Amino acid sequence: MTFSQHFSIAHSRISVAVALATMAGVTHAEPTHRTDQVVVTAARRAQSVDETLAPVTIINREEIERSQAMTVVEILNQSAPGVQISSSGGPGASSGVYLRGTRTAQTLILMDGQRINTASSGSAPLEYIDPDIIERIEVVRGPRSTLYGADAVGGVINIITRQGAGTPSLTLKAGGGSRKTGEYGVNLNGESDGTRYNVGARLLETKGYDRTLDKTSATDTNSDDDTFRNKTVSASLSRYFANGVEAGMNLVYFTGKSEYDNIYSSTALPESHFKETIANVYLSKTINDVWDTKVEAGLVDDSRKDVDGNEANHINNQLLSISWLNDVVWTNNQLLTAGVDFTSETVNSNIIYAINKRSNTALYAQNLTMLASGDLQLNGRYDHSDAFGGHLTGGASWGFDLPADLRLIATYSTAFRAPTFTDMYLQSSFSAPNPDLKPEFSRYAELELRGIIGKQTNWSINVYQNDMDDMLNTVQNTSGKWHTVNIDRARIRGVEFELYTRLAGIDLNTNLSFVDPENRSGIDAGKKLHYRAQQLFALNVDKNIGCWSLGGTFRTQGKTWTDPGNTAQIPGYGTVDLRGSFNLTNTLKTQLKATNLFDKHYQPVVGYRGEPRGIFATVIWSSEL
Repeated sequence: MTFSQHFSIAHSRISVAVALATMAGVTHAEPTHRTDQVVVTAARRAQSVDETLAPVTIINREEIERSQAMTVVEILNQSAPGVQISSSGGPGASSGVYLRGTRTAQTLILMDGQRINTASSGSAPLEYIDPDIIERIEVVRGPRSTLYGADAVGGVINIITRQGAGTPSLTLKAGGGSRKTGEYGVNLNGESDGTRYNVGARLLETKGYDRTLDKTSATDTNSDDDTFRNKTVSASLSRYFANGVEAGMNLVYFTGKSEYDNIYSSTALPESHFKETIANVYLSKTINDVWDTKVEAGLVDDSRKDVDGNEANHINNQLLSISWLNDVVWTNNQLLTAGVDFTSETVNSNIIYAINKRSNTALYAQNLTMLASGDLQLNGRYDHSDAFGGHLTGGASWGFDLPADLRLIATYSTAFRAPTFTDMYLQSSFSAPNPDLKPEFSRYAELELRGIIGKQTNWSINVYQNDMDDMLNTVQNTSGKWHTVNIDRARIRGVEFELYTRLAGIDLNTNLSFVDPENRSGIDAGKKLHYRAQQLFALNVDKNIGCWSLGGTFRTQGKTWTDPGNTAQIPGYGTVDLRGSFNLTNTLKTQLKATNLFDKHYQPVVGYRGEPRGIFATVIWSSEL
């Protein structure tokens, strides 16, 4: 489908609300038709993958179920190019995302379009999110501050929860396996008289394993297994009305406990108690033939209590957001997306923050022009924070349609990352606040070439460079306290290749990334940014054979330096996972998977071991009501 066809559809009163409804109800696309899948993150509006002017990877519901993953971390680690997961253990372990060589706080994490990065540290609770609540994950690589504001320097990961569709159905799930792991879930999904609903609940618990490499003594408490328990409840409800209005809400709540190891101490049994609520409501309407509008509001409440021996620290992050989004077709070949964003962040803790509340207001606009030779997209956004003042970002993308189903896309944009509350306001016996910090600033350029070969193959290759100034780094001041300052510069270059194809009935999904992350300032100028792997490769292979489905994932990661001076490193490694399922009846199926099949010993983070071999089995019953 050409862009002109997409554009004529949009011009014929296919509103964002209708597009979203269609997206939830369509049959999941096979890899051979991935360019027809709908994506909402790249442009903050519904569009097909081939219409986007950004590199996007969609992990749909079918692929999530086929992977048999227990956590979002596991899904991201094997499915998206340029994504490196840094995790200090198995399920429930603290996990970060390095997207295209940027750090966790430089990647914006969304759930249903609402940011879930915490204000205190900039991290997101990926390790706690249940894959059973997810309809799909959209990974947009490359800066998106022109649409989303702060923190989208490396890209955006949008986790979109399940929406009701079709005949009501009930699904029950029970499974278990290695390390005394148990998983139990229930989900109700359907649509009735224009009202869509989805309600689910899950319990995941595992004894875990000893995450640290040290064995210092018989009394070393780090040698214990680290258990994890997580209870999740989710719900969504939406309805279309005859006057062109859609109203809806989404709610996710999870709570539990995660034990962990502290490599700097062997005398305590640390554990983290967590509780998270993510909720949003929205109202959208088609005003007329050329104007769609949407208003949404959200609340994220993140509470954690870390207990380490006799010491207990608690922290609560709250984020309130309100957005107004508009799509206007103002001539036959011009589509304007514009809106207003407001966020208010609050941090409460027994640790002292000089200031514990801040807000940000932003105006943004994106104009898409259809030209004879391709598409031109211009972006601009102005953010004003009461913490660090105003910030302007902008960008342009130009897509050229070439012969033989090829498309070349050139992009230039700017982005920024806001300092966290910890960076600016934390004061303690060992740290000092720095309220004068400026945001990090990024200048980014990229070339992407996409191709379609027949009905069997989609591929893309990307070359990019990200130059960053005023990067935040923690140093000691004259009083010996640690504080954050703007001193660093860095340049990240990279090449990515992604391929989806089908050969002899076998679905192949593979990606390869080369990253060159270089420090450009201070005594470590010319050194590689630490904890960034310079090579990433993943291959997913799946095939359906009658009632059987068989598949596997092979993933490798190159070596990573563990210090700014590049004096120590973690070796590279590769792991193999196998999976299979069998449909016993039309309503009952079994699943079996083996993770780290060859029990590879590796370190994802210095001092911590990767997850050992595990065998897990699941039974799933699902039936229409």
